[in-house]
Amino acid sequence: MFDMVIVLYQVKAADSLTVQSLQQILALEAFPELRRIIVFDNSTVEDAPVFTDERFFYHYVHGNQGLAKAYNFVWPQSLAAGCQWLITLDQDTELTVDYFKSIISASEVANKTVGIIAPVIQDGVQQVSPVRNDTLRPLHTSLPKGGEVYSEKIMVINSAAMISLSFLEKINGYNEDFSLDYLDHWLCWKVYQEKRQIKVLDESLHHQLSVLDYKDRMNLTRYQQILAAESLFYRDYETNLFAEYKRQLFLRSVKQIFKGFFPYAGRTLSQYKSILGERNGN
Repeated sequence: MFDMVIVLYQVKAADSLTVQSLQQILALEAFPELRRIIVFDNSTVEDAPVFTDERFFYHYVHGNQGLAKAYNFVWPQSLAAGCQWLITLDQDTELTVDYFKSIISASEVANKTVGIIAPVIQDGVQQVSPVRNDTLRPLHTSLPKGGEVYSEKIMVINSAAMISLSFLEKINGYNEDFSLDYLDHWLCWKVYQEKRQIKVLDESLHHQLSVLDYKDRMNLTRYQQILAAESLFYRDYETNLFAEYKRQLFLRSVKQIFKGFFPYAGRTLSQYKSILGERNGN
């Protein structure tokens, strides 16, 4: 038995691709293994959604609390209700019947070492999940394949991932220092710290990943948030990559200047200088 949580931000439930595709699927097949769907709305204006399945529950919070707080709100309730798994979803992932069948089947046979079960995620023609978690350039290396169980370091994104509730209980839930960005990196890092595994399904889903193109999809405020989370992750958690990360920050700023993305380059250089200052004790 499992629950699902869909986190919305500045979009109505009726306009969410995730909600739309999920309602269409549940109209075709009940999937009794699914106990409850919590739609956690971080938007500035409360919605009044009408759902086609009685398992949907709408929860509104005023002000954007991010993903970690939303997930931490849901998973203890799911655990107390007797669920074994929680599926976490963003608002713009297109779900399929095949995904449901595959992830339910995988969860029923997964052993206790599996902390996460996740599909392959595509943004257009680019596979964005899973990727290797032992490099700063994951899209420029060989990509992990579906249909495998991984004990080495890989990263799967939050959306459409099924998380073991016993694993979440052991690690005391999600790290709210990563309210949004790099939460998936931290969670997968934690999987390997706890000597767990990640099962990747053969099934693929489509999802728009905003960080692939900061010029067209991301404003400066979002870019600064990503920089802060990224730096925290490599400084305090994936520390073996921190020296390389500092060099990459500087090279990224040079590349941004060369391409004429001057405001982004300024933020990148500021973050680089801030990290140098921290390490020098300033």
